[in-house]
Amino acid sequence: MSLYTNIGAQREYENLNKIDFSIIGSRLRSLPFFEDDTYLSMQGINVGIADPVITHYEYALLKEQFETEKTPVEMAMAVSALSQMWIYGLYEVLRLWRDRKFQFEKLHKNGGIELKIKSLSDDDPLNHTIEIRKKQLMRYKANVEYRDLIAKTWMRIEGVYRSVELYRINLAKHCAPGKDGAHPRAPGYGRINRYCGAMDYELLDKDGAYRIMNRRDIADSLRTSIIDN
Repeated sequence: MSLYTNIGAQREYENLNKIDFSIIGSRLRSLPFFEDDTYLSMQGINVGIADPVITHYEYALLKEQFETEKTPVEMAMAVSALSQMWIYGLYEVLRLWRDRKFQFEKLHKNGGIELKIKSLSDDDPLNHTIEIRKKQLMRYKANVEYRDLIAKTWMRIEGVYRSVELYRINLAKHCAPGKDGAHPRAPGYGRINRYCGAMDYELLDKDGAYRIMNRRDIADSLRTSIIDN
């Protein structure tokens, strides 16, 4: 089974006026770690705020190309740049979430949560980030339902994370995930998707296979993975 989710440049895309752009910002902040961490939640909200802005640019690009029958180069470059920045921002949010999950799991397994809490400095009583982390650690240690919820959440979003990771490493590092010696053919070179206007990229995975992916694929997959069932 593929680690990636909903990758494919020829799939159908929901019409612009039917996309529920509220999902990413509102549902991300209801997930564990987001729900009680103001600053992580803010990062998730920013991802949600930027998504409709870029999506409208993508459709405007598609419309311009259709009406002029030419590639609007400057507009395409702008959409490509915004798309890549959005992906990099989403990657950092999901990577932080993933790293916290694995750190908490390791500490719980090794009985190190209490020591970790004690190691967090009390020198700055106004540092809310430290207080949030302590509360999350204590909750993780004491509440099995919380631990199970975090594990289930990771199962829901791992495919999105892997897709973002693939996209980000190809375009930012010019290699495949975990394969520094595997170089994609044209990192950063995109083509306008004829169905949604997002920029399609050829991305090289660690097995040496190429996949076509665009920012819209990831945004739609994220919505699907975090919406309530």
